[in-house]
Amino acid sequence: MSMTAWRPSVVPRRRRTVGELRAAASARDLRRLRSLLDPDVSVVVDAGEPGAATVRVVHGVEDASLLLAHGLGAQRGLQVSERPVNGGPGLLLWQDGRTTASIAVDLTGRLVSVVWVRLHPVALRHGNAV
Repeated sequence: MSMTAWRPSVVPRRRRTVGELRAAASARDLRRLRSLLDPDVSVVVDAGEPGAATVRVVHGVEDASLLLAHGLGAQRGLQVSERPVNGGPGLLLWQDGRTTASIAVDLTGRLVSVVWVRLHPVALRHGNAV
């Protein structure tokens, strides 16, 4: 992430973009979700299995928007909350009262360029220790 991401004028924009991303994905509004994503967007999913880290990367607006809509879309027992992750605006996911994932977002200009998803309840037991 560039140092400009920490300028005071950029943080509210990042927070707003993360909120828009959450709302679009939760509603499974693919048109709105795609409008927030950089054409070269990547979604990096780290399953974080102890002793055997598994990382998967999805590239491009089409695949990224489908993955985000599926993962953040309305599901029974799923709660998505906007919370700080790694010192910046992000999302935490809970399923049936247990933290299941954290999501950090990088921007290029005003568009989401990388979505970092960390799955591993043990690593997340303190809420946002990723």
